Amino acid sequence: MAAVIGRILGRKRILGDREQELRAREGELFDHLSTALDRFKDVAAEDLRRFREARDQLDRLFLLVIAGEFNSGKSSFLNALLGEKVLPEGVTPTTDRVNVLRYGDATSEQLLAGNLLERTYPAEMLRELNLVDTPGTNAILREHEELTRDFVPRSDLVLFITSADRPFTESERGFLEQIRAWGKKVVMIVNKVDILQTAEDRAQVVDYVRTHAAELLGEKPETFAVSARQAQAARGPEADVKQWETSGFAAVETYLLKTLDQEERVRLKLLNPLNVGLKLTGTYRQTAFERLKLLAADVEVLQQIDGQLTSFHEEIVRDLEPRLARLDGLLSSMEARGMNFFDEHVRLGKIRSLIDSDSVRRAFEKEAIADTPALLEEEVGRIIDWIVERNLRTWEQIQREIDRREIARKHGASAAEIDRGFSYNRQALLGSVGRVAREVVGSYDREREARAIANDVQGTFAATALAEVGAVGLGAVVVTLLTTAAADVTGIALATVLAVGGFYLIPRKRSQGKKAFRKRIAEIRASLRESLLRQVHAELETSTERINQAIAPYRRFVRTQQTQLNEAREELVTIEDGLTRLRAEIEKR
Repeated sequence: MAAVIGRILGRKRILGDREQELRAREGELFDHLSTALDRFKDVAAEDLRRFREARDQLDRLFLLVIAGEFNSGKSSFLNALLGEKVLPEGVTPTTDRVNVLRYGDATSEQLLAGNLLERTYPAEMLRELNLVDTPGTNAILREHEELTRDFVPRSDLVLFITSADRPFTESERGFLEQIRAWGKKVVMIVNKVDILQTAEDRAQVVDYVRTHAAELLGEKPETFAVSARQAQAARGPEADVKQWETSGFAAVETYLLKTLDQEERVRLKLLNPLNVGLKLTGTYRQTAFERLKLLAADVEVLQQIDGQLTSFHEEIVRDLEPRLARLDGLLSSMEARGMNFFDEHVRLGKIRSLIDSDSVRRAFEKEAIADTPALLEEEVGRIIDWIVERNLRTWEQIQREIDRREIARKHGASAAEIDRGFSYNRQALLGSVGRVAREVVGSYDREREARAIANDVQGTFAATALAEVGAVGLGAVVVTLLTTAAADVTGIALATVLAVGGFYLIPRKRSQGKKAFRKRIAEIRASLRESLLRQVHAELETSTERINQAIAPYRRFVRTQQTQLNEAREELVTIEDGLTRLRAEIEKR
């Protein structure tokens, strides 16, 4: 329907050079406004329709819409205005369609869209105007109502015709309220004033109409008293100057063809779409501002999450060293005991006990190794539990932050804001972060996570220190490594000592044993530290990556929207300033 209406209204230059320059500037501002609105992605359909209509209106002929009750004389008024009987007249409703009158070299009519009739007529006035005759306000059917609503918002001026014998009826009042909502300029025409006996009666009716119209429209409209019947008679084959003067049409023609043509038409033609543009820029500038305020809260959420991740990393790195130092302390104590063992047992005075290698090994494990493997495994377990607990706490903090933002949104957001596509997308992404956090927290199994880390630590340690140890516990790996470190010494047999080097070989073997034991302790210390550091950093990387993956769509949305909204807001401020200055320039004319 809108496309049909737009086509039949046509296009034609009606403005002078200066006015064309103003129109071009206005059109350029509307182009910029179109770009700015595109950044919102969810502009209301009604706003887009009004914007397109306002922009198209700049290029069209001046549109004059005639409205009023049936039998108020709308058709006879138009016939008198055109100087010919173009439209049918009668005491019953004769306009059951919307009639659009355009200039044409010949008279024609074409039915469009069921209830829309296009008429052409070779009247000079129609070279500069399109005229629209609407069905009576008290006889508009549902199918007519949509057509009427399509034309009145597009109009540059509405001529509202009321009859002198029943001025300002209830249906006229209701229709004028709609026109006021559309923000259109209205000129009141009191027709059939020839039935009034005196000039006082005429003045009284005109004042009544003007006063009541002002109450509805917010300002006193131009009001003309006419007799369309007398005007048509005066323009008949026998021109009657006296009837023309008394008809009141001269004032209407002067207003429409001179005042309106020279000043008011330019103002209305340019100001009507300009005011629509100003309303839209104001609306969406405020929308951008409100959304940026919401995004500022989102940025705060993301900063809180990033802060929690940074704190997580710093705490792990900071607190890991003292925990590793405790492991070093256990190994250092064991190393000291080992040195004492070699000094105590690998000497000439213990030559007999050295013959029993199994006994020496058991003594070495009891006195030097003691419970160190169990203590090491216990301390590593505490480190793993600490990593698991800190990881869980980070997810819980993220969940609390998202929940806090959700509560704030529910308390602060209006229903209109929630229904917007922007808010829906934003909340969906924010909700997805909260959902992931809740799922992680709700399904977090500390024992399973600790067991997985422990297996990784043990596997890394075993592979680094002694690949052939296999799938045994961390303590067993340590025992195996340390026992083999002293094997060369604890396995000495007296017969071998005497046969190969005599008693002089024992001090040498003790020194070798100490050296081998220190080396093995150093290997264990380095391997254990390396495996724990590697696993801690792997856990940090895995946890950070999972959190960042969860918030990535939300983060992208916030950054993209901030960029687009800031650009749109800056554009809208510039456009609003341009439209305001242009309006002031037009209104000075």
